[in-house]
Order: sequence, then structure tokens, then C-alpha cells
Amino acid sequence: MTLEYLEIMEEKNQIRPKDPSAETTIRKVRGTMIIKPGDEMEFRAQRSTGESSQEEIAKTAAGKLYRTVGEKKQSMVAHIVVPEGESDPRAFLLDGIDKLTKHMESKAAPKLKGRVLADEPNMRITLSKKESKVELVLGIDLKATPNYTSALMNLMYKVNQCFAINKTSLTSAR
Repeated sequence: MTLEYLEIMEEKNQIRPKDPSAETTIRKVRGTMIIKPGDEMEFRAQRSTGESSQEEIAKTAAGKLYRTVGEKKQSMVAHIVVPEGESDPRAFLLDGIDKLTKHMESKAAPKLKGRVLADEPNMRITLSKKESKVELVLGIDLKATPNYTSALMNLMYKVNQCFAINKTSLTSAR
């Protein structure tokens, strides 16, 4: 609610004849009022339906994943709490997301966990001895590299070099 709205409502109430029964009725509205600079007020009434605005999908000790229930805009929200003093908060958040979404099916191939053999701006090679797999991630910026076929051949040459350097690790993973 803005101050102008309150003034308009006050004027309307002064124009209408007062109902004696309305004066004895007290109404309470629960909600939150925010007073902004310049005495501009905004009031948000609390839901009175008794229904939750969240539909819980998954929950862990450090967070929860829920879907908002509403008429205007529905969305999925992940709420993860990182303890103060966490040495790697980004890793903690990513682990939290993995735990909350483990039941969901991913369309992308899962990232391989293991030893990183090469990590360059356009190339990443990861070896997982546990799964006996090698993951290659190659990237080519088409705007910066109009001749993408030669860029691909250069990346493949670098992959071949990496395999030659890490031959012993690759053979022991078989």
C-alpha cells in the first residue's frame, strides 16, 4: 500500500455515512509493512487460506528443495544453508544441490569424478580408474573460430598428446 492509497481510502470513508455497527467491529490483518524512504509504505497481507505456499520436493539436513504454489508465478527453489567458517562454500553448495536433486533425471551426461589429466580453456580430460572411463570435454567458440574443423583437429591432437603422456595411468585403469 502506498501513502496515496491510504489517503484515497481515508477520503472515501469520510464521504460515506458512518455505519454505527461498523464502528464496533475491529478487524485485524496479519502481514508485513515495509516503510521505505520518504514515508512510502508497502503492506503485504499474510495468506489467510491456511494452505502452504511451498510444495516440498526434497529435504536434507542442510537445505530443502521446494516448488512454489501460486497463481501468478510458479517456480522451483533450492534453499541451502552453508555453515559459517566452511572452508569451501562453493563445493558445499554444489554437494547440497547434488543431494537435493539426486532423485531427478538429468538429460546431460553425469560428470566423471576422478583424476584430471588436462584442464585447458577449451579442453578437459578426466580419468576415472574406478569406472574405467575417460571423459573428454572439448569446446570451440564458433564466433572466435570460424574455421572450427581445424580447431577440432588441433584439440584432437592435444588429446592424443595427453593420452601419450598418461599412457601408464590409462593402461592401469583398464
